[in-house]
Amino acid sequence: MKQLRILGQLFRADFLERTRRYSFFITLGVMLYVGYSAIPTAESGMMTVDLGDIRGVYNSAWIGGVVALLGSMLLSLPGFYLVKNGISRDRETGVGQIIATTPLNKALYTLGKTVSNFIFLAVIIAVFAIAAGVTQFIRGEALILDLWELVAPFLFVTLPMMALVAAVAVLFETIPFLRDGFGNIAYFAFWIITIIVSLSGATFSSQGVIEQPINDLFGTTVIGASMGEAAHIAFPDRTLDFGVGYTPAKSPIETFYWEGVEWTTDVILDRLLWVGVALGIALIAGLFFDRFDPAGSKPKALQPDGIITRTLASVRSLRLPRLDLGRFIAIPRLPLPPFGQVLLAELRLTLKGLHWWWYLIALGLIVAGLRPSDTEAQRGLLLAAWIWPVLVWSKLGVREKQHHTGAMVFSAPRPLLRQFPATWLTGVIVTALAGSGVGISLLLAGDWPHLLAWGVAALFIPTLALALGIWSSSKFFEALYVAWWYIGPVSGLAALDFMGMSSEAISRGLPLVYLGGTALLLGLAIMGRAWQIRH
Repeated sequence: MKQLRILGQLFRADFLERTRRYSFFITLGVMLYVGYSAIPTAESGMMTVDLGDIRGVYNSAWIGGVVALLGSMLLSLPGFYLVKNGISRDRETGVGQIIATTPLNKALYTLGKTVSNFIFLAVIIAVFAIAAGVTQFIRGEALILDLWELVAPFLFVTLPMMALVAAVAVLFETIPFLRDGFGNIAYFAFWIITIIVSLSGATFSSQGVIEQPINDLFGTTVIGASMGEAAHIAFPDRTLDFGVGYTPAKSPIETFYWEGVEWTTDVILDRLLWVGVALGIALIAGLFFDRFDPAGSKPKALQPDGIITRTLASVRSLRLPRLDLGRFIAIPRLPLPPFGQVLLAELRLTLKGLHWWWYLIALGLIVAGLRPSDTEAQRGLLLAAWIWPVLVWSKLGVREKQHHTGAMVFSAPRPLLRQFPATWLTGVIVTALAGSGVGISLLLAGDWPHLLAWGVAALFIPTLALALGIWSSSKFFEALYVAWWYIGPVSGLAALDFMGMSSEAISRGLPLVYLGGTALLLGLAIMGRAWQIRH
């Protein structure tokens, strides 16, 4: 009973601490917008779930199914970054050392952190569901609200996925080499692979209907099979398709009435199976948890006569090369003005610790972007080039908080006029260099609209990182940016396409809108840094 009381206090403290952050309210705002945008207007000619230029009437069942499916797929990425900080926060604030003196065992602690993560994500999903209900009345195609048909997909599709995300985040925090940047990259790769293979086990009929749904992570086939069956009954002579993403219709969109998934006991138990998997992962995390023992995170020495020691003895002298860009930059000993010295120092600090393979991949993307290629190839290269430095951008504006150097840095002469512009320019330089291959190709081709969009994005990305770093944390930027990158430039939602990838974004003049947004974010960053200096 005492352990449960301690666990309850941890839940409460964790939830209150997270919901009092600026990042929480920004996330809610973003989710409200995404929930609204997931149901395009009939006049737009766009769809988020496409059955072959066919969609359901915007009733409670269709809106609930579409928004829940998108929530399961989209929030599972930024949600991981939002909650992957519970154990590290206890470690940094000293709460972990207090917990270590209590009788709370390791498995119960990791299970409690998983539940805490899940509750936080469930609150965001609840806001997502409310946005879906409001959107039904805004679109106005069906004005009768069926609460069960609206909410059931969130209960059985989205929330089990959030339970998995919550558990995996705890597991990554307990494994030393997955706690930081490598773990973030590994999860992103896992998420991409999972999305690709989520439909691979499903079988489609000759009419394009999913014949036998599988219990995939995201619940894609459960919803897709039910939608496909209803569409086939309404249009028996049509060959259907099934795709998820913001895509334009190739012909006039036709509609049908869908009553929702038939939530049988078997279907519900299949979906709840993933909750059981999440609980198992949480308990496994307890095996890796060091209970805040500093010695527990250190590798144990190998036995001098052990077989592993003898096997590795011949290769111990080998060392992988490590590229120290700071030394490379320091070679030309140029007489720099004071601001140039500050800028150079910021650049070296920002790039410090990156391995040689990081530079090799970045260089490969630059060189590939310089080669003449078609529009789709250039688009893919720029998408890759401007997701690769996400962990570099996430350092902007947060170093002073993370390393507790704010008192020293902000006591220097004119930090707002010298150190702050240098930090921002460092981000711009890294962004411009990362995408320079495609940028030069656009310049040589005389593609001025897309070159303007490229230039605006090179300013917008680091400004967003700096503003969010000052006002919230690096984790929130990683979560928001990756989700924004996927929903906007990758999926083609024009309003969120800050890179100008889609022709719709260019024709609507969105690069100029994002240029104004960059100025606004820069102003917010200046205000936040000024507040930090005064306090």
